[in-house]
Amino acid sequence: MYQLIDDPEEEERGTQPRASIFPFVIGALMAGAVFFAVWLASPGQPTTPGQTVETPASRAAYLTALKEPNPAFRRARLLDYQREFPDTDRADAIQDQLDVINASEQQDWDALTRSIYSARAEIEDKRASLIAYETRWNGRLLGGRGEELETLRGILDDATASAALPDRSLEPGKSPIPDSVPSDILAGAPPQMAVTFPIYEPPVELPTTETAKAVIVPARIRRNVKPSYPRSAQRKKIGAIVTLSMNINEKGRVAMTEIISVEADRYEKEFTRAAERAAMRTRFHPKTIDGKAVPAVGVRKRYIFRTN
Repeated sequence: MYQLIDDPEEEERGTQPRASIFPFVIGALMAGAVFFAVWLASPGQPTTPGQTVETPASRAAYLTALKEPNPAFRRARLLDYQREFPDTDRADAIQDQLDVINASEQQDWDALTRSIYSARAEIEDKRASLIAYETRWNGRLLGGRGEELETLRGILDDATASAALPDRSLEPGKSPIPDSVPSDILAGAPPQMAVTFPIYEPPVELPTTETAKAVIVPARIRRNVKPSYPRSAQRKKIGAIVTLSMNINEKGRVAMTEIISVEADRYEKEFTRAAERAAMRTRFHPKTIDGKAVPAVGVRKRYIFRTN
């Protein structure tokens, strides 16, 4: 018979306690926390030559702008960030976000101007559209349309004042003058005086062959506003030529713009936005016909962007 003999050393190894992994997990978590704290406190590094090193203050300002739920406040904070940190390595990301916000704002502005200048829309609907736009895109903030909003508000006030004029038409009723009175007799006059004063009829002027021509003076620039050069295009020395068509109201303000052409290798949207903002802030002497101011449609203006 065979006898099974136990190995004492094997028994000792079997009775040893198993090592726990909890100390390793706790150590890894502590190391990760230390690394995250060092990364948060350390400044960022520039990605291209000439850019400034990001600081904790600039990172906090950037995160604060991103957390802003209102698009108008978010745009204002991003523009403040651009102005305070012009050479940050986040310039391209900030510009992309501003492009998205500005595109949405431009759509709402186009819808508002169409509503204000619509002949079919009611005054109350126009005023509601203006209030809705101001609530979403506060015009008093940086990047807002404060002056343009005042122009639209003035148009609404004028339309409201015109609509509030009292009705001065005569109430329908029976005339006290009898139908038997001839048309060439003055009503209410004594009989002996009635035939003495016939109704005056002005002489008929024969039409002449020459017709008077109206004196038309086209709209002229009163205060020109130069466009801001897009930063990204200026750094890369990219130029452009933007041609706009403008509608100018009788007060000499630009009511609406339309893009005719954009000649640029890149950054067409940035150049277009800069030209439109400059056009909306430009003031004109209004077009006049026989000395009376009238709206002008289709006035063209060209903006040239050069890096030299």
